[in-house]
Amino acid sequence: MKEQTKTSPLLDHWQAPTGAGEPVAVIATTFTLEPDFFERNCLARFLAVESVDEDTGSVDDLVARLELEEGLRSTTVTVLADRHTQSERSSLRWDVLHCHVDGGLLHSKVVVLLWEHATRVVIGSANLTDAGYRRNIEMALAADLGPRCLFPANVLQSLADELQSYLELVPGLTGDVPARQRAVALIDEFRGRIAAQSSTSSSVAVAIAPTNTAVRPLDAFESVWRGSRPLRATHVSAYWDSTSPTVLTTVRELLTGRPPSARHHDVAVVLGPTGETTFPPQFLTEKYVDSVVQLGPLDKEIRRLHAKCLVLYSKAWIAVMVGSSNHTEAGLGLKGPRRHRELNVWLGASLDSKEGKALSGLIPRGKELAADISFEAPDDEDEDVGEIVALPAFFGTCRLSTDHRGWKLTISLTSEPGPDNWEIRMPSGTTILDSEEWNVEGRPGRFAFTVGEDQIPLFVDVQWTGNTSTWAVLIDDRHALPPGFGLKDLLSSHLFAALSSGRSVTQIVRELQEQGIAKAGAPVAVIDPLKRFDSLSTLMRRGRSLGAALTAFERRLSRPVVTTEMLAARLSGPLGPRFLATKVVKDAAAGHLSSAESLFTLAEIALSVSRVPWSAVCAHIDLADGRRLVRQVLDDLDQLRADILVHGGEIAEYSDSASKEARACLNF
Repeated sequence: MKEQTKTSPLLDHWQAPTGAGEPVAVIATTFTLEPDFFERNCLARFLAVESVDEDTGSVDDLVARLELEEGLRSTTVTVLADRHTQSERSSLRWDVLHCHVDGGLLHSKVVVLLWEHATRVVIGSANLTDAGYRRNIEMALAADLGPRCLFPANVLQSLADELQSYLELVPGLTGDVPARQRAVALIDEFRGRIAAQSSTSSSVAVAIAPTNTAVRPLDAFESVWRGSRPLRATHVSAYWDSTSPTVLTTVRELLTGRPPSARHHDVAVVLGPTGETTFPPQFLTEKYVDSVVQLGPLDKEIRRLHAKCLVLYSKAWIAVMVGSSNHTEAGLGLKGPRRHRELNVWLGASLDSKEGKALSGLIPRGKELAADISFEAPDDEDEDVGEIVALPAFFGTCRLSTDHRGWKLTISLTSEPGPDNWEIRMPSGTTILDSEEWNVEGRPGRFAFTVGEDQIPLFVDVQWTGNTSTWAVLIDDRHALPPGFGLKDLLSSHLFAALSSGRSVTQIVRELQEQGIAKAGAPVAVIDPLKRFDSLSTLMRRGRSLGAALTAFERRLSRPVVTTEMLAARLSGPLGPRFLATKVVKDAAAGHLSSAESLFTLAEIALSVSRVPWSAVCAHIDLADGRRLVRQVLDDLDQLRADILVHGGEIAEYSDSASKEARACLNF
């Protein structure tokens, strides 16, 4: 039982285990999502963001935002949420994919965390919200891959299959959409780690227990049960069908152990501030359960119950189901087509084992409650979506892309039935498309609109027949996004200073913010602007001052990567060759560097790239993908060099020679 306290044990699972290495990727599922909480708390812990963003406008807040943005460059993050969830996140560097479930909701709550040398799976009841991770009573199972992993390989592969099936629930998310490709690559990486996990025997039986169109959570019960039949059952659930006892009668039918007099069926509940419960009391008076007990005290706080658990006992064995399913017909898939998509896990163990004793203490039991206890239907964040209206599946994907002509927003509409009248607006309120224009244009499936770099939206608003919702924007190439706060004002000298001193870019930005000098025209620190000569020999002598910076630059590029996204981020990040070279050219255009100095610096950057042992760097990814990304960087460096190459001479010849020499590195 992971009750939420100020220490927030669920959030602790987002912190890296010892020796885990750099963060690599996250894939998570949730019904409802609070993007601000998710970014500032979950992702901040996963990415080891040191500064705290308290939304006060302080330097710490700004640096924390930059740290988060920089961490997200090399980390793939995909959140699958229900279509009811809002889309107002603060960064396009992570993807939120909204799922449409016919007749139900995406209700699964799973987190898969991947570091360089560690993988963690968390399955439970908590949404990615402040209430779920801090205030509610929740249950979760966490397991790290490795020789003693709680989850065997077949269970983990089934989990990967279920996660991949959710991608089919996202309207318009076809195979050519980069956001889908990122999610698939992430799941493939997870599958590879599962396959590499050594298996050991365990005294605990484990089974995945989803709710989907084919299976129900109770179907997996038999695979973890051993010995004589169950005698007792205890439910914990945040939500119940108030008029249907189907769940209770179905579970009671599992209690076939002997003697019949030993059979007992009960529910553990939490009392609200006025002593009320969310379990319908008529189910007790009508004998669908034998008793209702109060969940034992967890701490001194009054907390809302949001955990979901079913425990079955015999005299010798115990089986526990933990996960996302409320004990409703939709949650357990027990009646008709109305089914949510859920994810649960069954655990089974001998009662006299260490694991069995731990499972038997999972639900602390308090006093038995009277049948006339007051009842109040819950305002449950999972089941009662309230005024939040799901965006119709007619609205497929909203994608942002860029090319040499600028930024483009592409709206894709699906063949699903749509509302008669609708309007899509930018966050500023500007209408970009409505049903009238769509009809006039012959109802095409795709529209494209030009947007300025300073107008890039994180979401768009959709209005239809009195309803309003947001539509998440998906970035095609997140590495092409404009530099985040603080980066656009840096000079190349600041970046070289960061490299040579071993400081991070965020440390440089913090210093500049605190000193108030992060502005155009700041002095160049590495190359002295007072001693500019265009002779090659002078530049070579002065270029030696770049040695420490470029040596550190090569070391950064030479670290092995475990995903293609990590390599792309490293090449495009603020201390990568593409961003460094772009800053050099901008400094030349602003008069901070001469054209000769900038050409020389670009040549040295290209040569540094060529000295990186790319075959070792790309040993864990597809070499063709690695070669393609390095070639793109060298092409970009050549284009930047052409932009400032205004005359010949020694430095131009040196620049040409360096460019040709650098391309030899592509033979890996």
